[in-house]
Amino acid sequence: MSIEEIPQGADVSILSKNEKKARELIKKLNLKEIKGITRVTFKQRGNLIYAIDQPDVYRSAAGTYVVFGEAKVDDMNKRIAEAQQQQAQQEALTKAAENKEDKSPDSITADLQNASISEGQKAEEEDDKDVDETGLDPKDIDIIVEQTQVSRGKAVNALRKHDGDMVNAIMELSYE
Repeated sequence: MSIEEIPQGADVSILSKNEKKARELIKKLNLKEIKGITRVTFKQRGNLIYAIDQPDVYRSAAGTYVVFGEAKVDDMNKRIAEAQQQQAQQEALTKAAENKEDKSPDSITADLQNASISEGQKAEEEDDKDVDETGLDPKDIDIIVEQTQVSRGKAVNALRKHDGDMVNAIMELSYE
């Protein structure tokens, strides 16, 4: 059967010669296949993560593992951001379902006042950008802003509070 004869969308895996040889050797080594594993991850320095989805995993009597599958680089920061965004959307939908607001003039006026208050807070945050950054490395500030998603002014204040220690500044801003 050639590749052209396989129906589109079929769940078929095509093994290379080396992979076929390795699987035959595994059978000779009496390795036992472990069922039910859906994902295997390997972490390397620098938060580089390799992930294998739907792997074939084998275990020896000594406790070592052999994993077959296609390894892909996994960006955890991106996954976390997507999960947070999805969670925020779900919370917004549940709040909208719970708060079926009436359209009376009083409620509309209250909504407008709340909106103007939040705009005032945004303006204060924009004023926060004109903070004195002397004695601090701009790259450190950029990294903190990128990692914690806060304003530049808050990042500068946290760096000053922790005497230029980026790790403690990020930790403080992350758990606010």
